[in-house]
Amino acid sequence: MKHHLSIAIAFAGIGLACQALAAEADASKLTCKEVGAMAPAKSIAVAMWVTGYVHGKAGNPTVDSDKAHANAEKVAAYCKSNPASTVADALEALAKT
Repeated sequence: MKHHLSIAIAFAGIGLACQALAAEADASKLTCKEVGAMAPAKSIAVAMWVTGYVHGKAGNPTVDSDKAHANAEKVAAYCKSNPASTVADALEALAKT
């Protein structure tokens, strides 16, 4: 069941990304402030991309939606306190905690 859920989430993310990110963006340079100012659909697309990227780098094709949600809340809290930080820096800082 988890395998089917991860596939469904991936396809949903691709659909959202195609609709929400009409213009290209360098995800490694997105600041917390920029992501916070995005429409909800765009910020979800960014979150889906980040989740896929991190899991891909780790060689892990599964997604735990509860853990992903908890991690997104941690990133959002970090970004609220550090709006000039990039999302990549936020992820790195949180990985060390």
